[in-house]
Amino acid sequence: MRQEGAREEGRGRGISGRERFLLRERCPLPQVLKGWLTSAKEWERERALRVCTHVLGACKERCELTRGCPYKQFGSLVGLLGSLTSDCLDTCHQRAWVCLGYLLQMQAKSMKVPQADEIRCLCEELNSPDTETFAETCTQITKAVCRCIPAAQAVDFLTAILDSLLHVMPPRARAVRKWVFIFLVECREEIVQEVPKILNTLYSYMQQSTHRPFLLRAVFLLTRFHQEPVISSLLQKSLLMDSDTVELWRSLGRSILGIQILRCLVEKLNRAGNDRLGTDPSPCEQHSCQTALETLTITRAISEVVFALRSTEELRRLLPHLLPSLLRWASEMLGGERQLLLMTSWKQLHVEKPCRIFLSAIKLVLGKCMAQKWTQLLEIWGVWARLEVPVAHPEGVRLLTSVLLNAGVVSPCLVKNLLPWLNSCSVQLRMTATAFFAEISRDRRTTGTSERGRH
Repeated sequence: MRQEGAREEGRGRGISGRERFLLRERCPLPQVLKGWLTSAKEWERERALRVCTHVLGACKERCELTRGCPYKQFGSLVGLLGSLTSDCLDTCHQRAWVCLGYLLQMQAKSMKVPQADEIRCLCEELNSPDTETFAETCTQITKAVCRCIPAAQAVDFLTAILDSLLHVMPPRARAVRKWVFIFLVECREEIVQEVPKILNTLYSYMQQSTHRPFLLRAVFLLTRFHQEPVISSLLQKSLLMDSDTVELWRSLGRSILGIQILRCLVEKLNRAGNDRLGTDPSPCEQHSCQTALETLTITRAISEVVFALRSTEELRRLLPHLLPSLLRWASEMLGGERQLLLMTSWKQLHVEKPCRIFLSAIKLVLGKCMAQKWTQLLEIWGVWARLEVPVAHPEGVRLLTSVLLNAGVVSPCLVKNLLPWLNSCSVQLRMTATAFFAEISRDRRTTGTSERGRH
């Protein structure tokens, strides 16, 4: 049946006047056939695929549709046909593969792909009666089709195929997942410039789909190949993260990329506002609204990633770099809520003191890096309340340092990263560093006295 159907459709016989119009006018097939191809009625899908097969079969032979140029709606039509490759009706999924074979051959020829002859032979293997051979051929055709989707049509392809998730049965949903994953892997080098748009597309379907685990996996795969663009795009979202954005950050934190994501966020937090550091003090010591909101957004992301992070050992190794980054901005933002209120909407800061967001992140990080007895001691001593009050901040830093020393998390690397603050042009940083190193010195004197006493 498969062989006979493919041969009949390949000859493009019995084309109606309507189909000749589509062929002659280069009518946008995705828009014309979408309603039928996505129909819940089997006979409508089968009828639409029959039309599509006849038209594309004739186009392949005559090249009237493309006229030597890549089909502008190739991505959209591939997306429409992709979910149908696992249709519950045999004739539907067979015709879907035949259509994709025709499209692939036309696109390969118009793009002058060197493997055009190999692709033609591969498409002919769709006639194989052997089930295993047919399945392997379908996988190879899927990869070849994805490689032929122009980067500019990546969003069109994803939109068309993800639309089907809203109304397809489980077999077709599996086909959608397969197509999306293969596309993200096969086209990873070509879609670099389209990553922000692709991420936004996946995010928009997360908000309306019940297939969230699959979409989170797709974002992970995109991040695996394009970490910097994905992180930068996610950071463009509002400081007041919605549940979907929080879930995205936490899913990345739980993944094997978690510590890499965190390291990237720490680097971004370190670079924020660096153009001002080391320069002569200006009359206005407050950071710009843009820098403030940037650091607050990065810190919110850090908190969500740390919350979901599985490896505490790797987090401890990153602590000498992470803790100074957070403590720096907690210190710089001390008493800055009034100035920020003048520069931006108070609602954007979630009616909190700006420094409190950084302190909450520090609290979360230390809760994962230290034993519970030390985190409880920080609460008992009221360290967090002191740290957010300008007058009590030095005492809060001193008490925090004391607990860190006793917990054994003050490393030479941490000391080295905090040492330049003593000569910073920022009054707040000098104040924080002075309190930190004063406690370090006091602890050493106490330790030295105890050692001499024992001897």
